[in-house]
Amino acid sequence: MIPDLFTIGPFTLHSFGLMLALGFVAAGYFLSRAMVHEGFDGSQAWEILIGAAVGGVVGAKVDYVIQNGSDGGFFGGSGLVWYGGLIGGAIGVIAVAAWRKIPIGRLANMSAPGLAIGYAIGRIGCQLSGDGDYGRATSLPWGMSYPDGEVPTTEIVHPTPVYETAAMLVVFFVLWRLRDRLNRPWQLFGLWAILAGAERFLVEFVRRNADVALGLTPAQLWSVGMMVVGAVLMVARTETARAR
Repeated sequence: MIPDLFTIGPFTLHSFGLMLALGFVAAGYFLSRAMVHEGFDGSQAWEILIGAAVGGVVGAKVDYVIQNGSDGGFFGGSGLVWYGGLIGGAIGVIAVAAWRKIPIGRLANMSAPGLAIGYAIGRIGCQLSGDGDYGRATSLPWGMSYPDGEVPTTEIVHPTPVYETAAMLVVFFVLWRLRDRLNRPWQLFGLWAILAGAERFLVEFVRRNADVALGLTPAQLWSVGMMVVGAVLMVARTETARAR
């Protein structure tokens, strides 16, 4: 594991922070391409990216503090919870979209592939930093330990960040290929919600999170909600298209 890449004076470059930044840049790049493809000003993608970044980091940190207390500090190098980041990032994006008068349903579609690739890259940061997002003990040949991670363990465990990166790269490819076919407002975003929710729901079975209800973890309950919302969006937009 490489939690800290290098230190120059008081500045330390954390691998988690670097991957987080690269994830935002990749998301912004593909959002820019999608916006140009749909006839919008591609440069506005970076304004949306800033709104998502600020809202996402604040939301993720708030969620982490709510779940874990202030241990590690609000401004630490780890401790970002994805669902909190999703909500905070969505608020930031909606604010910028309203300012720029971009239809939110179309923006949601254009953002879907970027959400997938950004998440995939962000999970590389979790793997490099060993921030505790790894899974339960396993005897599988690809299991590994994280003795030098930010949350170290010498036990052989599931490298769940690797699983999530691989899965979300596939999701990104599917969404990017389907962006012209599922082009009614919210359709492609609905598919992202289904696929992203399913990915997280499944990976939770080998992660270390405790069950809270019905034998499911908090992330799995959120994931079920995501999949339901995604299915409703896709069905509603498909039925609207048929009616027209």
